[in-house]
Amino acid sequence: MSASVPLLILAAACLLVVGILVGVIVGRTWGVRRMINEAVHDADVAVRTDELTGLSNRRGFERSYERCRDGRRKSDWPVSVLFIDLDHFKMVNDTHGHPAGDLVLGHVARLVDESLRERDTVARLGGDEFVALLLGAALSEATEVAERVRTDVESMSVAVGGGDWKGSVSIGAIEITRGEELPSALQRVDRAVYAAKQAGRNCVQAHDHSAAIT
Repeated sequence: MSASVPLLILAAACLLVVGILVGVIVGRTWGVRRMINEAVHDADVAVRTDELTGLSNRRGFERSYERCRDGRRKSDWPVSVLFIDLDHFKMVNDTHGHPAGDLVLGHVARLVDESLRERDTVARLGGDEFVALLLGAALSEATEVAERVRTDVESMSVAVGGGDWKGSVSIGAIEITRGEELPSALQRVDRAVYAAKQAGRNCVQAHDHSAAIT
C-alpha cells in the first residue's frame, strides 16, 4: 500500500499536468479563433463602410435593403427610401478644392445621420449623394423626416476657404413596394430627387407607388 501511494501521486500529478496543457492549448485555440472571427468581422464592416464619412457605403446599403424588402419582418413595414443630393456642391470643389469638399461632406453626413430616426440607415452612394432607408415609415412619415433633414442642412454652416459654406439639399422620397428590387427603388427615388431639382432645389419631392418601374 505504501509503495502504491507515490505512484498514485505521480499519476495524479501527470493528469494535472496534462489537464493544464490541454487547457492551455484549448484556450489558445479559442483565442486564435476569436481573433480570426474579430478580424473577419472588422474586414466585413470595412468593406461596407464609406471611408470619408464613416456611414454605410453602397454595398452596406444594398445589404440593409435586401434584408427588409421582402417584408418577412412585419415590424419593418412599410419601408421608405430617401435620396439626398447636395445642391451646387461642385462649386465647393471648384472654388475651395477637394479637401474643403470632403470637409463639407463629412459635416453633412453627420448632420443627416443625427436628423434621422434611430432605426434608420443612411449611406453615401458616392460623391455628394446619400440615401436613407426608413423602416416602419410610410411615405407621409418619410416626407416629414426628409423635410427635417432639409431644414437642418439649410441651417448649418461649415467654415471653408476663409468663409462659411451655407448650402442646401434636394431630397426625393418613395415608399417601396413589397419585394421591389433595389434598382427599381433607386430609379424611382432618383426621379423624385430630379423633380426636386427641377422645382428649384432645396425642397422635398415624394413619389407614390404609381411611379413604380415595371
